[in-house]
Amino acid sequence: QKGKTITKPSFNGQNMTINKSPPQSSKIIAIFKTNFIDMKTYKSIIFFALLTFASCKKNHTENICSGIKQPNGKFIIKEILGDTAFVADTIFRDNYVQFQALDTYESVNWKLGSDPRDWSSPDFSLSFINALGTISINFTGKKMANSQCFPQDNGTYKTSQNLTIVEQVEKPYLSISPLVGRYQGYFTDNPADTFTTRIDYFDSSKYEIAVTGSKNFYWISNMPKGFISTLGWSYPELKYGQPIDMGYKCFQFGSGSSAIQGRGWLSHDTLNISYGNDIVGRKKFIGKKL
Repeated sequence: QKGKTITKPSFNGQNMTINKSPPQSSKIIAIFKTNFIDMKTYKSIIFFALLTFASCKKNHTENICSGIKQPNGKFIIKEILGDTAFVADTIFRDNYVQFQALDTYESVNWKLGSDPRDWSSPDFSLSFINALGTISINFTGKKMANSQCFPQDNGTYKTSQNLTIVEQVEKPYLSISPLVGRYQGYFTDNPADTFTTRIDYFDSSKYEIAVTGSKNFYWISNMPKGFISTLGWSYPELKYGQPIDMGYKCFQFGSGSSAIQGRGWLSHDTLNISYGNDIVGRKKFIGKKL
């Protein structure tokens, strides 16, 4: 506020001029108040600027890392039957086994039980024809660490699984497949039409190897519903079925040129069969164990 000049009469008849300006101390207080308000505003601006920067940086990092999955070293084991591989943790030793890493790595290393060899392919197959029992499968995958998205990432990923190898036919070491049994179910294109299919393990000296291929073997009957073999089996119990190529919890039957063919696997107590071929069409059977 500017000072006002006031003219007042003097005692000797002359005018006296008085300059009524604010004291200097008031100016200082006013300046201090103004500067104090400016400092608060400045701090607020800085705070919100830093907050915005941090938020942008976080969002930028999130955008860079969006959709990126950290490798975990996981792999799957499959039992191979013909041209099909089934995920497994127990296999018949007559069958090949496939090992497959689920992520991409710059280098991998597999150690199988006490075998001194190393395997460096992310996907390979092996036979355990001379082995029985449970072995540890140890996997290590390596690639450049991504510490920006995964701060604890060190670039090395390790996991292990156990694989059990059992005998299919040779006595006294053989293990009977848990597939053996009766299953009531249906084809998914006609769920109202239920029927029972059966998987048997036959073992008798009466069977001629020239006819059945072995004196102990597996057999699937009534697949599809009402099936009767045209091969004229000399054993009545085989009339309504056909031989199957067995895995421990999986199987396949029929030839590639036959419409009566399928691939099946057991999941807990549920039998799944992919039935048919590309010529006649495919359909799925689902059955519960009785």
